[in-house]
Amino acid sequence: MKKRKISILGDSISTFAGYTPQSGVFYDSYVQWETGVKSVEDTWWMQVIQALNGELGTNNSIAGSMVSGNLATSAMSVERIQTLGENGNPDIILVSAGCNDWGFCVLPEEFESAYQIMLHRLKTTYPHAQIWCCTLPEGKEPQGQMFFNVDSTISKRVYSDIIRDCVQKAEVHLADLEKSQKEYETIDGVHPNKEGMKTLAELWSYYLIH
Repeated sequence: MKKRKISILGDSISTFAGYTPQSGVFYDSYVQWETGVKSVEDTWWMQVIQALNGELGTNNSIAGSMVSGNLATSAMSVERIQTLGENGNPDIILVSAGCNDWGFCVLPEEFESAYQIMLHRLKTTYPHAQIWCCTLPEGKEPQGQMFFNVDSTISKRVYSDIIRDCVQKAEVHLADLEKSQKEYETIDGVHPNKEGMKTLAELWSYYLIH
């Protein structure tokens, strides 16, 4: 039986050196050592692909990228969306995006508009693909430095609510990671360590497999 091709559109949490665009890698050799995410099998997305008995299509994840902004690096951009089919049209697309929009305090209405455009472009470009989008789960507070000044940002739940609404209207699939209220282990409040990646993979798999 032919394996389903699975592509990923994401931000730093979904990067890994050698698998994602070189210019936007967060999980480089140093961070791999720091987090324990030492092989691609330790990433949340490869664990999900293996759980689905699928194969990787293209992972176009870029650290620091937002959904919004209408830049070449934005998840809504035509350029990034088109790369998801570089290794053949995907059967499944996993979208893990929005954390940086929250972190950089993008206005909720701007985020909503960008997310709608992104989903429209994904559906138009890959009409036969199953598109799955996730809400924004909470990372555990680390012992050391926090990545974002979370006190000054809009509640992450506002962005998760927008994602839920956009997904419903676009008639695509939702992996409601935030709903579980299960925090994942991090190095800085946002970026998962090896254990955190495992938690994220389990949360995704709950929706994709059940």
